[in-house]
Amino acid sequence: MAFIIENGCTIHKTPTFNVAEGVLGAGSIVQANAVIEGTRVEIGRESFIDVGAYIGGGSCFDSQAFLRTGHWFHMGRNAHINIARGVTIGNEFGCGIETKIFTHGAYLDSYNLGAPTQWAGVSIGDNVWMPNAWVNPGVSIGSNVVISARSLVNKSLPSGVLAGGIPVKILKAGYLPKPMSSTEKKKLIVQIIEQFQNRLPKISSKYQIDYLEAENTIKLTTKDYITIFDLKNKTLQGPVTDIVVLLKDQLRRNGVRFPYSDQSGMWVKW
Repeated sequence: MAFIIENGCTIHKTPTFNVAEGVLGAGSIVQANAVIEGTRVEIGRESFIDVGAYIGGGSCFDSQAFLRTGHWFHMGRNAHINIARGVTIGNEFGCGIETKIFTHGAYLDSYNLGAPTQWAGVSIGDNVWMPNAWVNPGVSIGSNVVISARSLVNKSLPSGVLAGGIPVKILKAGYLPKPMSSTEKKKLIVQIIEQFQNRLPKISSKYQIDYLEAENTIKLTTKDYITIFDLKNKTLQGPVTDIVVLLKDQLRRNGVRFPYSDQSGMWVKW
């Protein structure tokens, strides 16, 4: 077995890879001085591992050690995931700068002093964002969860909550998903389009961009092509061009992601 880096990955020249078996999904990015090590590491497509992020740690080569993530896995600068007893993470998970996830914790003499030891895996669902948190061994976190910065997650959390604090507590149940009015959605899309336009060169190809509220779509039109972003169903139709890539990326920066890649100049669903 081996660690496979799939097509379209962007790897800085300085990361360290020491993995017995696994995969880095297509289109992923690994930044400077990142470390990925362990018995088994499986990372989904279009993932992002920032400068100094560290997957592995103590006992990461034990037979029970692994990391298994879904697509769009994100680790911020200097984040750390210890995988000694296994970490399972769903799609669209983001942990920000300095976030720590542990499956093993021990230092003092447990036999003679009765000091605590912790050995237990961590599981995290889909659509979880923790901008700067600490997660202890044995914790389970549901889907659609936001955990505030500087939180200590020492107990399991159900789906749909906003949580935070030291130690963590549920601040609001039923936080996600939450309904948005058409006015709120339009305001969000207008903001994203403005961000996109600010990123364009001063001189660029002529285009028209429209938000079709009733259809939940953004339509980008030039003299040569039309591209349709279906925001509700996460579908993308049209050719791959620099301007479309930029809009797709700006949507991603706002959490709206499309499972499409470039196949011979056209967007094709994975």
